[in-house]
Amino acid sequence: MIRLLHLSDVHFGAVNDRLPGPIVALAHDLRPDATVISGDLTQRARPAQFAAARAFVDLLPGPVLCVPGNHDMPLWNLGLRLLAPFARYRRAIGPELEPTLALPGAIIQGVNTANPFVWKSGQLGRSSAKRLTTAFAAAPPDVMRIAVLHHAPVPAADGTPADMADPAAVLGALALAGTDIVLSGHTHMPHAGFAETAAGVLFLQVGTAISTRLKTDTNDFALIEIGADTVTQHAWLARQDEGFVQSAKARFLKSSTGWRALPDAV
Repeated sequence: MIRLLHLSDVHFGAVNDRLPGPIVALAHDLRPDATVISGDLTQRARPAQFAAARAFVDLLPGPVLCVPGNHDMPLWNLGLRLLAPFARYRRAIGPELEPTLALPGAIIQGVNTANPFVWKSGQLGRSSAKRLTTAFAAAPPDVMRIAVLHHAPVPAADGTPADMADPAAVLGALALAGTDIVLSGHTHMPHAGFAETAAGVLFLQVGTAISTRLKTDTNDFALIEIGADTVTQHAWLARQDEGFVQSAKARFLKSSTGWRALPDAV
């Protein structure tokens, strides 16, 4: 059993100051095999915000795999965004925009979907799709293949269309690469589900872990337990006087025809 802590959209520069401490303490209590942050570590990609994000990442149980989000590129400094959009991210978080992490039973591949030419909407570039395919092809056949993206090519929890260029093509590329699970954020709304054209891919989204930029009633993150052919997503929600408390649980089973929710899924 693999245990992954999935955080997203921490947005340093727009953080609820009462949440980082409790989430770090709980993260260590949960003892994950790895922590994944699916983008938007900062609010405006400023050096001080990246320094705060780096300090937070260093407190989380490792190894920690991060990918950039659209907020990790400068918004108003157009020259820097077009010429060196990830320079500050690389200096603070790490040189790899698409890191790979191998665990017993899983291969996790980061995918950079941030697009400096559009800023808000995502894209899956050809080099990123090739890197994902290559990493998954090189992995043993019996491991879970997990892609970490900031943007997801599926609608948000409220039905808002995917904020990504050509989502149908992205779904096809993920399926062709042999992806089993996609972890993402961006929408600030937790969601789990499938896509009809990519039945072999399970999409798991979380909201914002510690930011004030809420689109739901509260902050959240997830602990994901991965077996040989099962996934259980445990949602943790922030409560005013209790830090984070465990909430819904969703369970999924993978068969030769794709993923399905198990009866006790929430």
